[in-house]
Amino acid sequence: MPPKKEAKEKQVKGDEADVVANLKNRVPKTLAVKILATLAEKGQLTVKTYGKQLLYLYNQSLLSVLDRSELTSLDENIRAVQKDLEEVRKVLRQQQSELSTKASIPKTSELGKEIERVQSEVQSANQALEPFLDTSGGKPAITPMSAEEIKKIDQDFAKWRKEWVDRRKVYKNFLDFLAENGQVSRVPVFEEELGIIDDDEAAKKLEQSEMCRPAVVSKSLPRKSGPSKGKTELKRSGSDMPAGEGQKKVRKDKA
Repeated sequence: MPPKKEAKEKQVKGDEADVVANLKNRVPKTLAVKILATLAEKGQLTVKTYGKQLLYLYNQSLLSVLDRSELTSLDENIRAVQKDLEEVRKVLRQQQSELSTKASIPKTSELGKEIERVQSEVQSANQALEPFLDTSGGKPAITPMSAEEIKKIDQDFAKWRKEWVDRRKVYKNFLDFLAENGQVSRVPVFEEELGIIDDDEAAKKLEQSEMCRPAVVSKSLPRKSGPSKGKTELKRSGSDMPAGEGQKKVRKDKA
């Protein structure tokens, strides 16, 4: 039996127990057996025996079978519908793309606020650039700094920041020393009496900003130096040196 036909028969087969269960026990089992036997006698069902079990199958010959031309026509209709479906999907994707593009554009009712926002940004930018664009005296009111001037400012900033950090460290160590020896019991009162002012918010923000962060420098691994292959390097010990040579070398290193 072909696999498709066998699978189709398995879908409709069932014994009297299955029939009774499918009918929710509305038909007694004895009556179901009689009905199945009657249908088998009429040729509407076929019976197969497997041991003590009887399987009733619907007679496949009673089903209407399409001829080859009708099957070919159905296949052509399926292909045509699939082609139309693909075209509709393309149109749908295009319309969804247009919809998302239009959704990102401001609405007509929001254009007034958007124009005001852009005009405000343009006005702020013009005010910031106005000193550079003022050429009433033949020269701009503010001259941009050169690379050398910027470098000089960076160097001065690094120098005075180091002084600031070092002095703060010295003060902290000195204060810890006084506290350990019992000379200072309450630090806020001590600082208030001496008029010592802690860093203000501007200094704290500056210390936490990117300007005070150390630059990340990638260090390459040092190359191993040593005698080349095939050569032996001889070193003179202190006993092999002439008198006074080792002392001269030590004095030179100390110098």
